[in-house]
Amino acid sequence: MKELLNIEGMTCNHCVEKIKKFVGECEGVQNININLENKTLEVEFIEPTTIENIILAIEDSGFEVKS
Repeated sequence: MKELLNIEGMTCNHCVEKIKKFVGECEGVQNININLENKTLEVEFIEPTTIENIILAIEDSGFEVKS
């Protein structure tokens, strides 16, 4: 499954790396692509991970997902 999320609060590459670290720890995440300029995260994942798990990981890293 592939999802595109808008992330609020990213300002630098340190932010990008922090989000990648937290999301990458979700079992089943296969690919993470973050665009700092557009403040988006594109993630590919399989079970057992869900989009809810990924959003929680982003929030745990200190950032917010915009709808």
